[in-house]
Amino acid sequence: MGRKINHHPFYTGNKHGRLSFGAYRVSNETAAVMLQSGQDAGRHYTVMQSTGDADKGSKGSTTSVCPGTHTVKAGKDIVNYTLPSTVPNNIPAIFYEAENGDIVLSAPRGRIKIVAEDIELISTGFDGKSGVISLTANEKILLNSQTIDIQSTETTKIFSEKTVECIGKGLMNIYGGLVKFSDRTTKGGKPSKTCYPDRASSDQAVDINEERNK
Repeated sequence: MGRKINHHPFYTGNKHGRLSFGAYRVSNETAAVMLQSGQDAGRHYTVMQSTGDADKGSKGSTTSVCPGTHTVKAGKDIVNYTLPSTVPNNIPAIFYEAENGDIVLSAPRGRIKIVAEDIELISTGFDGKSGVISLTANEKILLNSQTIDIQSTETTKIFSEKTVECIGKGLMNIYGGLVKFSDRTTKGGKPSKTCYPDRASSDQAVDINEERNK
């Protein structure tokens, strides 16, 4: 594709900065509006692009680039508590919504911190497969709190390839409508010495707990 030409671009500015309308970028796409820093224009700018690949999201996109810290501060005049009530009004100060597609926060050489009075992670699925919150770490996931409650409506499972430790320094309560403990001291297909078949199925050679965690 040849180089596109806009015969009616408009530029204004001085040595400190420039504002352009209809300029073509290096990618050969039209920047409907572009604001550039004069001293660091190649690394410090905001552009509203009007052309590009709509399927990949470049058409109608907005890009902000800066070599330093990017700060957004808002909500100074918002009243989140109407005294004497201690119930928050839940008025958003900063609101981001992706009508379609993902929201990605990436800090490949840093940390991501979320600090607030309360933090909620909500995932709403629709097909029995989505609605999942996934935490993945190649070293540790640490939970530190005065109280940690884990509740589920169907199944709760804790699994480790090596060791699982449950320690209650003061008191440990274990309760179940039916409690079944199994161990396996040998490897391979042999059942453990203390693990008997499920009484409801006389032809079962290995305990159901061993089958489930093979």
